[in-house]
Amino acid sequence: MSSVAGTPVKYEDTPLRQAQRELTRQRIRDAGRDLFYAEGYETATMDQIANLAGLRRSTLYLHYRDKAEILADIIADYTPRALAEMERLPGPTPSVEQIMVWLRGLIEFFRTEKAPIAIFQDIGAATPGLPKFKQLLADILAGLGRNVPAFRAAADNMHLDPLARARGTMIINQITAACSYASRNEPSDYTEALFQVVSEAIHAFTRSADGAARPD
Repeated sequence: MSSVAGTPVKYEDTPLRQAQRELTRQRIRDAGRDLFYAEGYETATMDQIANLAGLRRSTLYLHYRDKAEILADIIADYTPRALAEMERLPGPTPSVEQIMVWLRGLIEFFRTEKAPIAIFQDIGAATPGLPKFKQLLADILAGLGRNVPAFRAAADNMHLDPLARARGTMIINQITAACSYASRNEPSDYTEALFQVVSEAIHAFTRSADGAARPD
């Protein structure tokens, strides 16, 4: 900051400065993603994020107040890509075989997005009350509900019906666990069995408009 005739003059927020600021924020988000994946969200500290990003702690706090804000930006960046994959689930009541094909298609996505996936699992277990986690859950249910009424009903009722939220959360946790395991391990009979079990659970879920399983 400089002054003219004793009057402070702020630096102009030029496009170059905006680009530099966003570049720094991206470094912070990337460091947060890596650290949350390696250490877990609850364990990671702001000091560790600053070190991994190659920034001073004071610089980090110029951009983010705490790690929850960093996580919120990571989730915001991750959500559109996750939704595109969720919307590939065929409907309105996909067969077990169709669901297994869809799950296999998710594996490469999970390999690429393993940090946000792990964060999703960690946040789901540790801090389910986090507003951004609730919104991510609702968004993913809505993505799955694009073609499948049962998921759409769960998304619509998530904030009103604890059972709808619980059912939707359990299904998403199963999808996440199965694809996360498959993305980290070589194909095996166990992987196929895992996908079979999860596909059957999803199939049962989709048999009812409100997500409550019913017998065939």
